[in-house]
Amino acid sequence: MGSTHHPPSISRHSSIATNPPLDRTKVKDYLLLSVLACFCPVWPINIVGFVYAVMSKNSLEQGNLDGAVRLGRVAKMLSIVSLVGGTVIIIACIVNLASECPKSDL
Repeated sequence: MGSTHHPPSISRHSSIATNPPLDRTKVKDYLLLSVLACFCPVWPINIVGFVYAVMSKNSLEQGNLDGAVRLGRVAKMLSIVSLVGGTVIIIACIVNLASECPKSDL
């Protein structure tokens, strides 16, 4: 039984060669942004964003920079959606309450 030697796959190495190594200090977990988003009234979305931010922070601490970047991107997106959605909801509530208040004739 002879073993055949397979040359290393070029396609596997090309993605590593084109992507520069990630700098640990430049990877963001967006934890502060997700904490701020938790104050917006879009609870399922901002809680999930916070969980992704914590997972990104844990991945960064474990040295998984790729995972930290991917999880951080999701945390950032969910936090921004929460902030925008929460702002719209708060403004809509203020406008609604202002329109229902009786106006005094002074």
